[in-house]
Amino acid sequence: MMTRRSLMTAATLLASLLVVPGLARAAEPAKKEAAKTEEAAKQADFLFVQNAQGIHYADGKLILKGVSPTTILFADRPERIAGHMATARFVPFWSKGKDSFLADPPNATLSIVNEDQV
Repeated sequence: MMTRRSLMTAATLLASLLVVPGLARAAEPAKKEAAKTEEAAKQADFLFVQNAQGIHYADGKLILKGVSPTTILFADRPERIAGHMATARFVPFWSKGKDSFLADPPNATLSIVNEDQV
């Protein structure tokens, strides 16, 4: 997963190499930082935030209504990383893979905001 920081670092690095070829040696620390950030993203345990306009709860099932098209993600270890992904890409996490939410249900919280009350 490429983070915004590593993408921006890579784009800046590429632009600097195209403008002044002699900067290749000076750019090595930026390359190392981008690789470190990408490796941290692979090792991170991400937390996710989904927003919806409403909910329905019955028979032990919580259904989100009017779900945001983007899901927020963040981690603080081994490095602070934050971003978002399309909710359509997030949904398969519930049932696909050996670490799916179906196989290993995540901890969760439900926060309801109604006018000025939480």
